[in-house]
Amino acid sequence: MLQRSRQVDEPLFINLTPMIDVILTLLVFFITATRLYDWEEEKLDVAIPEVQYARPLTQAPDDLVVSVAMDGAASLNGEEVDLPQIRAKLREAKERFADQGVIIRADGRTTHQRVADIMSACHASGISRILFSVRQVEDK
Repeated sequence: MLQRSRQVDEPLFINLTPMIDVILTLLVFFITATRLYDWEEEKLDVAIPEVQYARPLTQAPDDLVVSVAMDGAASLNGEEVDLPQIRAKLREAKERFADQGVIIRADGRTTHQRVADIMSACHASGISRILFSVRQVEDK
């Protein structure tokens, strides 16, 4: 009679050690490689060229907000101003930032003339990007 060989059921085991070694080696390599190329201006002795005329580097400007109350009183970014002051500040902002914009927040009950004066001040200072602040009416 033939005897059956008994197989012992051993759990299947996958050796993960080589894979973990490779991953850790790659991780260490990439961490050190990125540190080698982390150059900053302070770490390098760089002499920046000097010129007589240069425009300063600036971030994109925030739009100026001109608010107009029902009685015609105006404020520029929260500071109460009259029309000549608005013109001067808009001109000044346009000189600093070529892409300066203006948001007009006018009370719906104010006169068109006051809003037209503000728009004229924007145009006189060279600002062509003018937005009007409105509120969306919710459907009932």
